[in-house]
Formats: sequence, C-alpha cells, structure tokens
Amino acid sequence: MALKAPPALLGRFGGFAASLVFSTVVNLLAIPFVISTLGKDVWGELALAQATAALFGIIVAYGWGTVGAAMVASLPVGDRPQMYVDSLVSRGYLFMFAAPVMFVVVLAISRIDPAVAAVASVAYVLPFLGASWYFVGQAKPWKLLIFDVLPQGLGVIAGVVLTLFMPHAYVFVLSLLVFNALAVVLGAVGAVRSRSGHPVRINLALVPAMKRLRDQRHGVIAAGTGSLNSNFPLLAVNLVVQAALPQYAMADKLFRFAVAGFGPVLQVIQGWIPEAGAAASRHRIRTVARLAPAAGVLAGCLLALLTPWASSVFSGGAISIGLELSAPFGLILAAVMVAQVVGLACLIPLGKGAALAKSTAIGAAVNIPLMFVFGMMLGAPGVAWAVGLAEVVVATYQLLVVRKTLRNLIPKEPAPVVEAP
Repeated sequence: MALKAPPALLGRFGGFAASLVFSTVVNLLAIPFVISTLGKDVWGELALAQATAALFGIIVAYGWGTVGAAMVASLPVGDRPQMYVDSLVSRGYLFMFAAPVMFVVVLAISRIDPAVAAVASVAYVLPFLGASWYFVGQAKPWKLLIFDVLPQGLGVIAGVVLTLFMPHAYVFVLSLLVFNALAVVLGAVGAVRSRSGHPVRINLALVPAMKRLRDQRHGVIAAGTGSLNSNFPLLAVNLVVQAALPQYAMADKLFRFAVAGFGPVLQVIQGWIPEAGAAASRHRIRTVARLAPAAGVLAGCLLALLTPWASSVFSGGAISIGLELSAPFGLILAAVMVAQVVGLACLIPLGKGAALAKSTAIGAAVNIPLMFVFGMMLGAPGVAWAVGLAEVVVATYQLLVVRKTLRNLIPKEPAPVVEAP
C-alpha cells in the first residue's frame, strides 16, 4: 500500500491541477478581451461586483465551502450524498436572501447599470451553491472539473465571444448567469449520484434547513472574516482612492490566480491528512505545518516580482502596476497560503474549528481599521500592506495553535515504577 500512495496522490493532484489550468487560462485570457471591448473602467466595476459577491457568497456557502471538504472526507461514503443535499437546501434559502440584498449594495457602491447589477448579483453568487467543496472532500478531481469548473469556464468563454458582437456588460454577465446555473445543477446531480450511497431524502422545510446552520457556525465565521480580509479591501480602495480601482483590481486578480494555483496542493492535502487515521494524521499535520511557511515565502516573492510584468501583458498595456503595489500583494499571498494550509487542512482535523474562526476574526479586527488608515496615508499600496499584516497575524496565530495542540497530544511517558527493597 505504501508504494501506491505517491502515485495515487500524484494522480489526484493532476486531476485537481487540470481544473486549475483550465480555469486560470480561461479567466486570464478573458481579462484583455473584456478590457479592450468594454473598457478598463467597466472591467473595474465588474471586478468590484465580483468582490462584493465573494462577501455575500459567504452567507450562501455558510461554512460548507470552508470546512465542507474536511467534513466530507471524514464521513462514511454512504452518508455523503445526504449531507450534500441537506446543505444544498439550506444554502438555497440563504441564496434567495443574499442575491437581492447584494443587488442593492452593488447599486449603492458602484456606477454599474442597474440591469447589469441585477444579473451580476445572481451570476456571481451562484457558484457558492455549487458542489466544488464536496468533490474536493471526496477526492474526485475529475467530477470537480466536469460538473463544476468546466461549465463555469464555458460561461466566461461564451461571454467573451458574445461581447465581441454585442459589446455590453449585460451580455457578459448574462452568459455567466446561464452557465453558472448549469454548473449548480450538474454539480448537484454529480454529488447525489453515488452507487454506494443511501437513497437521499429532500426535506424543503425551512426550520430544519435553518437548524443545520448551527453546526456550521465556526466555518461561516472563519469564511466570513477571511472573506472580509480578502474582498473588503477592493471596496475600501473604491471609497478611499477610486482612481486606483483598476490597478488594485488587476493586482488582486493576479493574486487570486496565484492562490488558485496553489489550490490543487491544498485540495490534495485536505484529503490526505484525515484519511490516514488519527495517529498518522498528527504526523502529517506536523510535516505540513513545518513546510507551509517556506512555500508561502517563495510564492510571495515570485508574485511580487512577476505582477508588474503580468499586469501590463494581461491588460494589453492599459493597466500598469509597480513594485510598490506588487510587494504587499506578495506578502498577502505568502501569509494566505500558510493560513489556508494550517487553517483548513490542519486545524479542522485537529477539531480546532473554533480556533480557525477566532484567527480570522482577529485578522479582520486588525485589517479593517488599518485599511482606511494606511489607505489615506499611502493610497492603494497602503490598503494592500494592511491586508498583508492582517494575514500574517492570522497565519501566526494558527501556527501557534497547531503547535500547542500537537504538543498536548504527545502521550506522556509513564512514571517509572520503584520496587520496594
């Protein structure tokens, strides 16, 4: 069995990497087309709407997107489809609440056309109803690609092509809406269809759907405060220094592509740690927590150095980013990678969901006031430095919790028995 483990992990990584490559290539190539067709200002407004959707998406995903993969990996195979259906019902009610409220918020904070705002509010929130986390927890990368990533990517491709003939933002977001809805339907079908699963029961009653949310409180707190740390800065830039919105949005996009690039590694780790059993899992957690900071620093340095070049290439020369903005985004990436590995792959198997939630809450408490203070002093780079410092605080706290927890789990040597003479 030990000889089969590395090839199995490599195969799993390759499957998740296929989703990453497809999604990254599609979204990267879409940027210059959208900017050249609709203009950098409209692109910036759409990026702002997408960041807003990430905040409201936390309400819809309600923790399942954060801790769901580890929960699925820990469940018996036969119980997994029912767990997904229950989550889908609960998230469906949350979606019906979140999308209209997001529409009002987008109208208030942006200059986007009301029709575009309405469609974008639904289109950008829909993926949070999807099954990506479920397929990650199942260690089924090809299902993730076919049922979730592929239809969403086709929506971007169709949107780009259609806007070449009908250059309006409404056309682009309408394409996203159609294909994102298709991804939700296909994901649900792929999650429920299981030969080893018990027949699922669909209970649409509101009260049980809301009661299920109680068990997700740690996950949603962690996801919500983490999303505030990563998505609220774009809103802060829009308020403090609106002229820098396209530059910050581009740096943020490149940062997110880098985080997505790390996604297959994180997805493999999330399934790899709990499947070994309690004793071996602790050893794996210790190894992963030790290696994560070095990997984060390396990735952060690469992002800081490559962002100025990449911003010009992918915007067709319309947007230029200097080292003063790319450097803090490198710090953000380094800390976020550590926090994702330690928080999602280590703390959850250790039963420390509360510590995960607490760490992100601390980060938000540091981040939000500093964003406005640094933003008014240094502009867009100041906002980025505030985010970077907050993420370092989050990652450091999580590492300390893991270290303390593992130390307490080490069995103590029994006291020597002294025989009477």
